[in-house]
Amino acid sequence: MSEVATPLSPQESVKPAWDAVYDVVSVGSGAAGLSAALFAAQANLKVLVCEKSSKLGGTTALSNGMIWVPCSPQAVAAKVQDSIENARTYLKNELGNYYREDFVDAYLTDGPKALTEIEKGTDVKFTLASAPDYHSSQVGGVDSGRALSPAPYDGRWLGKDFDLVGDPIRVVLGGMMISSGEVTKFLNPFKSLDSMRHVLRRVGRYARDRLRYQRGTELSGGNALVARFITSLRKRKVDIWTEAPLVHLVVEDGRVTGVVLRRNGRDLRIKAARGVILATGGFARDAKLRAALSGAHQHDDTLAHPDSTGDGIKLAVELGGAIDNNVASAGFWTPVSLLHGKGRTQTVPYGWLDRGRPGVIAIGPNARRFVNESNSYHDICLAMFQSGYPADKRFYFICDHEFLKKRGMGHLLPWPWTRSTKSYERVNYIQVAATVAELARKIGVDPSELEKTVAEHNTHSKSGLDPYFHRGESAFNRLLGDPSVGKLNPNLGPITAGPFVALRIVPATLGTAAGLATDTSGRVLKADGSPIDGLYACGNDATSLMRGLYPGAGITIGPGIVFAYRAANAIGGRVD
Repeated sequence: MSEVATPLSPQESVKPAWDAVYDVVSVGSGAAGLSAALFAAQANLKVLVCEKSSKLGGTTALSNGMIWVPCSPQAVAAKVQDSIENARTYLKNELGNYYREDFVDAYLTDGPKALTEIEKGTDVKFTLASAPDYHSSQVGGVDSGRALSPAPYDGRWLGKDFDLVGDPIRVVLGGMMISSGEVTKFLNPFKSLDSMRHVLRRVGRYARDRLRYQRGTELSGGNALVARFITSLRKRKVDIWTEAPLVHLVVEDGRVTGVVLRRNGRDLRIKAARGVILATGGFARDAKLRAALSGAHQHDDTLAHPDSTGDGIKLAVELGGAIDNNVASAGFWTPVSLLHGKGRTQTVPYGWLDRGRPGVIAIGPNARRFVNESNSYHDICLAMFQSGYPADKRFYFICDHEFLKKRGMGHLLPWPWTRSTKSYERVNYIQVAATVAELARKIGVDPSELEKTVAEHNTHSKSGLDPYFHRGESAFNRLLGDPSVGKLNPNLGPITAGPFVALRIVPATLGTAAGLATDTSGRVLKADGSPIDGLYACGNDATSLMRGLYPGAGITIGPGIVFAYRAANAIGGRVD
C-alpha cells in the first residue's frame, strides 16, 4: 500500500515466522472490506480487519452509503413489482458491449441472499429508498424499488469505537451530519412548525453531543453503515487494526498465505490460513495509476478517500495479478468545482440544492449545452469528456441571480446564508456579469453563442419541452424538478434575472471502476485466467460489474457487498 519496505527473502517467504494467525485477513475498511469480514465471521472463521488510516470506512464513510440490489427482501416486503429477469434486461441495455453475463447473473442471483445474510443477527440494516433507476425510462428500468439506504444509527451506542468512524464529507455547525432530506428544513427553519421543531431538536442533541464527543452522534448514510458494521464485528470478536498498512503479500508454494502489516513501527507477519481479501478502495488518489488506466478520461480530481492509492492493486500485480481495464470508463463520476484560497484548493461536491434544478444549464467550450442537466452526475461528466474535456476545460454551469438566491451554487448556499458573492468572485470561484454577453467574455466563450443558448433555453422553459436533451421526461429527472416553476415541465426554468453567474466545473471520480481481474467469487486472476490461490479482491480493488457505467444509486457499494459475500463463501468452503 504504499510504504516502501525491504522485500521478504526467499527463506522468509517460504517459512515465515507468524506474529499472529487468522483464517481470513480483510485489508481495507470500506463497505466491501467490512462486509467480507462480517460474512467470514458469520461462518465462524477467525478474522482480522486491517486499515491503513486512523479511522474506518474509507470512501464509504464519505458517501450516502446507498446500495443497488434488485428484488431485495425489503422490495419483496413492500410488494415492489420487479423481477430478476427485468433487472437483467435493464443491465443488458445499460451496459451494452460491457455486459458480462456471468458477473451479472452472479450478482442478481446472490444480491437478495447477501442482504438476507448480512442482516441476519447483525446490526446492519437497510431500508428501501425512493430513488429511481438513473435511466428508468430504459427497458427494464423501474421508478423505485432497487435502491436501499442504511438505517440511521445512534453513534453513542458505539462507545469508545465512535471515534473510529471516518468523518463525513458534509457537516454543519462544525460536526453535525444532515441528510439530503433535511436540507430544506435547515435552510428554512421558520417555514413551518414542523421544520422549526426538527431543527431545534437536532441542534439541541448536537449541543449535548459536543459535551462528550468531537462531533454529532446522529449518523446517517455511509457513516451509519460503517458504524453498524463496527458494532456487528465487535460482537463477533473480529479484530480491527487501524494505522496498519499492508506492506507485502506473503506467498508460500505459490499460494498467498498471509500479509505483512506495518503497525506501531514494526512489520508484523500475519497468517491468513484460508485467504486474504483485498478491499483497499481502488486507485483514485494515485496519479500514476490514474494516468495509466484512465484512457480518454484523464482527470486530476476525486472525492474518494485520501488513502485510496491502489495499494492492494499494486501488490497483487507484483504477484502476477492482471488488471481488467475493459471498461466504458475507469471511474464513476461527478462534476465538482474548485475553490482556491488560503494556500489550498477545496474540491466542492455537486450540491443537492442546485443539482439539475430548473434554472441552471451546463455549457461547453462552444457555449452550447451538451447534456441533460437533470441527468445523473455520472452522465454529466461522461458528456464533458465526449464534448472535449480535458483538451478544452471551458465547462460551466450558468444561472441567474434568482437561481443563486433560491438554490445556491456549488459552495455558495442560498440567501440569506450567502449575502454577497464578492469573496467568491475575488478568488475566481464564480464569474458574475450584468449581461449574458459580458459573462461569456469573462469565461472565454463566444458571446453570441451563449446568448443564443440562453435564449433557446428560455424558450424551451416556456414551452415545457427540451427538444435537444429531453430534460424533465424521466423519473430521475423529475426527482430534481420543482413544480413551483410551472406545470409544463418542473425541470425547466428561465435564466433572465441578471446579474448572471458562471461556475466552472471539472469531472471528478467518486471511485474507480477498473481494477484487478477476478472471477465471480472474487479470486484474483493472472493474465492467463488462472487464479492466484488464496488471494481475493472486492470493492474498488476489483473491476466493477458495471464497468464504468452508472445504472442507479448504490452501484458501487451494492456490488462491493454482494461480491464480498461470494468471496467469503468461496473462502469458507475451502479445504486446507
